[in-house]
Amino acid sequence: MRFTAALWQALTAAVGTRFGQARFDTAHFPNGMRCSGVRFAGPAYFEGAFFEGEALFTGAEFADYAGFEAARFTGGAYFREVRFHGEARFVAVRFGSGAFFDGVSCASTARFAHAWFEGAAAFTSAGFQGSVHFTEARFLRPSDTSADFSDAHFAKSAGFYGARFQGRAVFAQAIFEHEWRGPVVCTDELWMRGAVFKAPLRIGIAAQRVDMNRVRCDSTAAFHLRYAAVSLRDAVLAEPITLSYEPMPFMAGTRPLEQEMPRDEGSVAVHLLRLSGVNAAHLVLTDVDLSRCEFSGAYHLDQISLSGRCGYGTPPLGLRHGSTWFSICWWSPRRVVVEEQYWRALPGENRTDADTDGWLTGLGHPDPAQSPTADDVAIVYRQLRKALEDTKNEPGAADFYYGEMEMRRHNKATPRGERALLHAYWLLSGYGLRASRAVAALLCAMAVTVLLLLLYGLPGAPPTPRMTGRIPAGGGEVVLTPDTAAKKPPKSLHRFSTARMERAGRVVVNSVVFRSSGQDLTQQGVWIEMGSRLCEPVLFGLAVLAARGRVQR
Repeated sequence: MRFTAALWQALTAAVGTRFGQARFDTAHFPNGMRCSGVRFAGPAYFEGAFFEGEALFTGAEFADYAGFEAARFTGGAYFREVRFHGEARFVAVRFGSGAFFDGVSCASTARFAHAWFEGAAAFTSAGFQGSVHFTEARFLRPSDTSADFSDAHFAKSAGFYGARFQGRAVFAQAIFEHEWRGPVVCTDELWMRGAVFKAPLRIGIAAQRVDMNRVRCDSTAAFHLRYAAVSLRDAVLAEPITLSYEPMPFMAGTRPLEQEMPRDEGSVAVHLLRLSGVNAAHLVLTDVDLSRCEFSGAYHLDQISLSGRCGYGTPPLGLRHGSTWFSICWWSPRRVVVEEQYWRALPGENRTDADTDGWLTGLGHPDPAQSPTADDVAIVYRQLRKALEDTKNEPGAADFYYGEMEMRRHNKATPRGERALLHAYWLLSGYGLRASRAVAALLCAMAVTVLLLLLYGLPGAPPTPRMTGRIPAGGGEVVLTPDTAAKKPPKSLHRFSTARMERAGRVVVNSVVFRSSGQDLTQQGVWIEMGSRLCEPVLFGLAVLAARGRVQR
């Protein structure tokens, strides 16, 4: 039956009215529409209808097809608690104000493809027993929440291919029984806190922030991300989950989907922020920036899979103040985790709260009770080092070993003798990882040895083979005494000469490789050579070890 707008207003004055087939194609409702509790026993056609003012369908029931294709709503569209038993078709609908589908129930397919939501779109606690399609839908509310799907239940596939959200998109506690299809573009935050994914998932997401705290993935999932800063705190991962950077822009056919996204240089990169409470054994990270990631509190961090070009933080550049007011230091370039940055930024004996010396600060700064300790940072480094070593990435693991040793050296709980040994290990070779430092220490040791040999180790002149002796009374045995006068250092003015430096250099070079120099030395020179043969080969070995650690695969 086809109704006029005026007749419809009269017929729907009473709540709970029941109708058979209703046709309102291209109808105009200048005063809106009120049909709360109305039951449509047959198909209902509202294609191309124009609703001015509020359209109230709260509690209505559509027993058959419900068609609103190309309809326009200038006021609020209220479909709260509506039950759609047949297909619900809202293709290319334009909602000029809020669209409220809270608690809606769709037993069959629901289509919102190419729909425009200019105000808030609320689908909280909605139940979609059939597939739902938001293909290339646009949620245009720029501030606060553009679309709210909190506690929604998607029993079949949820298609959001090419959907774009201008503000925040909320899928908190939503349940996806089947696949969630994308890509999805959100210029603000994609909030998936507490969402449940029960089927295998592969989706592309471009968003400023992606909140995946307490997400539960019962099956494998792959999230291909752009722009996003991701938080995974307390996520439950029952199967391997992949977070990866997507290098190519997302497209809808031949049209790009990211026109509204920022174009700053480097903004496309994906940043992981938090992993506390996550079983990292099921996490695969590919080309993800980890420079701001908090690893503390993650489980099985030594089993995390890091592939591609994952970025990490670096120490401050240039000369910096050391531990005392008169000292300066040059930080060795390496990969650092954000926990170490938080720890180093804490105020010390000669550092004020405002002087973080180029290190990042955490939320609890400057309270040490809310910041990681040296033990916490060492544990993170140890586990990440093992994760990279298991993948045969020895050069990458070297930086994490360096960080672990740094935390042990600075940890006041470390025994004093062990700390002294670690200080020497750090100073001479950078924990066996800085070849330049070990070579410099070796050259310095060799130079000192040469100087000592010139001063005290080499005799003034080569010893003569002449020997003197005497025949004891009664004859028989001859006692010979070598001439040792020449085995004394010469006067100070004659100790530095080209010939003596050549001899001293030969002694030192031979001692580095544990060979006897074959030179006649003074008594002091013998002890100097013994010390050289003990110390300098160790430094040489540290230099070789450090060079190997940087090229080993």
